[in-house]
Amino acid sequence: MEGSGDDSYCNPQVLVRLARAGGSDALDRLTRCYGDRLLRAGQRYCRTRAEAEDAVQDTWVWATEHLDEFRGDGSLEGWLVRIVATACRRQARGSKNAVHETDTELVSPAPSPLDGSRAREIGESLQAALIALSEDDRAIVLLAEGEDWTAAEIAAELGLTEVAVRARLSRARARLRHALFINDF
Repeated sequence: MEGSGDDSYCNPQVLVRLARAGGSDALDRLTRCYGDRLLRAGQRYCRTRAEAEDAVQDTWVWATEHLDEFRGDGSLEGWLVRIVATACRRQARGSKNAVHETDTELVSPAPSPLDGSRAREIGESLQAALIALSEDDRAIVLLAEGEDWTAAEIAAELGLTEVAVRARLSRARARLRHALFINDF
């Protein structure tokens, strides 16, 4: 990430606060801090570099208009990457620039008490299943699924080969599915 040397330049909380306040340099700072990562994500999800660039541009516009919808549950970067991936999928379906459609329901309705209870049960089962994984396997799953890291990025971070990361991720996902399936009945 680029920055001005100031630790707060790319701080997600500072960026969110600036963008929500309508700060004129918010988009510039978001672009400097996350632009390269989003373009790489776009190239992974879109068919061509041009579509990836369009998806990233759509992401900047959409994110600045809807930043109040960022709940802060995950990383700001992960939220932006998901928007890029959505823009790429829409382009693939022939809905170029559909990310700006205003009739699209972006927030799901409030869950019923039963839905909330079920979600808590699933969350508890998932947490228990994650804890049961080895520390390395848990890190691999969280980086891949929670942070949208590639196998190469995870391998470099954990000192493993890409093949080992892919194999361990596949096995860990299978164990998680199995644990959730068993707890579902």
